[in-house]
Amino acid sequence: DYLLPSATITWQAMDDLQVRFAASQTIARPQFRELVEQTYFDPESNRRFRGNPFLQDSELINAEARVEYYMGGPRKVSLAGFYKKIDNPIENFLITAPGIIETSYANAPTAELYGAELDIGYGIDLYDWGGFFETKQFLILANYTYTQSSISVGADDLAPIPGAPTQLASQLFDDGAPLVGQSDHVANLSLGIEDTEKVQQFTVLFNYASERVTLRGGALPDVVEDPGLTVDIVARSEIQLGGLPLELSFEARNLFGRDNFEYQEVNGNRAELNTYEVGTSFSLGVKASF
Repeated sequence: DYLLPSATITWQAMDDLQVRFAASQTIARPQFRELVEQTYFDPESNRRFRGNPFLQDSELINAEARVEYYMGGPRKVSLAGFYKKIDNPIENFLITAPGIIETSYANAPTAELYGAELDIGYGIDLYDWGGFFETKQFLILANYTYTQSSISVGADDLAPIPGAPTQLASQLFDDGAPLVGQSDHVANLSLGIEDTEKVQQFTVLFNYASERVTLRGGALPDVVEDPGLTVDIVARSEIQLGGLPLELSFEARNLFGRDNFEYQEVNGNRAELNTYEVGTSFSLGVKASF
């Protein structure tokens, strides 16, 4: 049983400016596959996994303060600061044996996470351009998040796994290490032209994330992923074909073919663990409404 209180306070300082304060307690339960002590292969991530039936729920305390300024239409700016304290965060760790590399899960003792987020939306009316652009607007959406986290590991803390129910947490986790999956910097930028009177959009998406740990290495170095920068193009438009309304869509994902890089590195030596070509994907879609 859990008691999970939450509260939000919103203060409207001006007609177009408001401040929000929020705090809550939440839980994160391990997924079924994370609990099953059985090896399985995930072709999408190109990994072998093995569950851990000793996993416990993670308990989180969350706090956030956010300032939101609305300038009308799609134009807005928000700035937020956030903090989380996590008991028993679930972390991925690496299992190695001759010819086998597997991912499993264990609870780290505690962790803290904090950071800030900036979110901007701005629309520029293209009416003065006339013709095709008379009903169009240029839309800019940008988001940047800075995050820092650290795990706390005491000398007597345990991290039980199958075959080692009294294992010390220090054998898997380093005190002060960042949480798995946490990039210090994440940025997204969307530049697009959008019709204000019908469904018609053309958008270029830029997504960036700095290096992050994907697997705890235990006695070995942690496995690090370098997502880098990816660029996508998304377009859609409604048309009429013989009186039937259609919506056409086009997507080009990972336009410059950014590959997946996951590796271990120590003393300048780098071993590629799950590095592979991703390629560029294209898709066309047609949707009809009757």
